[in-house]
Amino acid sequence: MVKKEYAGEEFSALRLEEGDFRGVLFEDCLFTDCRFQGLSFQGCRFTGCHFARCRLGGLSFDNVQAMGNSFEDCAVLGIDWAALLDPRKQDLGFLPFDSFARCTLHHCLFFHLELGKFSFAGCDLSGSFFEDCRLSGADFSGCLLRGAAFSHNDLSSADFRGAAEYSFSIEGNQVKGAKFSMPEAVSLLYGLGLEIDGG
Repeated sequence: MVKKEYAGEEFSALRLEEGDFRGVLFEDCLFTDCRFQGLSFQGCRFTGCHFARCRLGGLSFDNVQAMGNSFEDCAVLGIDWAALLDPRKQDLGFLPFDSFARCTLHHCLFFHLELGKFSFAGCDLSGSFFEDCRLSGADFSGCLLRGAAFSHNDLSSADFRGAAEYSFSIEGNQVKGAKFSMPEAVSLLYGLGLEIDGG
């Protein structure tokens, strides 16, 4: 990768570690079976790209913009998604991603994002953190939420049926109309300071 602009290009089985990218534009590109580890991106843009079976971890971003990217069967580790979006676009409801299909999203940060009716169905969101997001009607069905945290979100009418290992404060989030299934829903009661007899 030496160019400053890549449009509609395909990258397959690319392995990149400990590299720096400055001022590079990726538009409508396809990344398949790629591994990006420990890379630094400065002043770059990712728009309308699709990532399939990729592993992205240990990445650092400075003045990077992302919009409308999709991820399928990917492992994405430790990304602060809000940091990849211009605040003005964020206020207008734009997102750095369009979809996640069967993805592992460990220790990712979702701050102040408009995620109403967004589908995370079937994803592993272990250790991720959602704060001050609009998640009304969002789909978390079938998700693994081990260690995931939710703080001051609008989770009204969100669907957690079939999700596993979640535990968050129903007082610290708006949950009216949210859907849960047993036995996992019992974990929500612990946040209320209740003692539950399993006998």
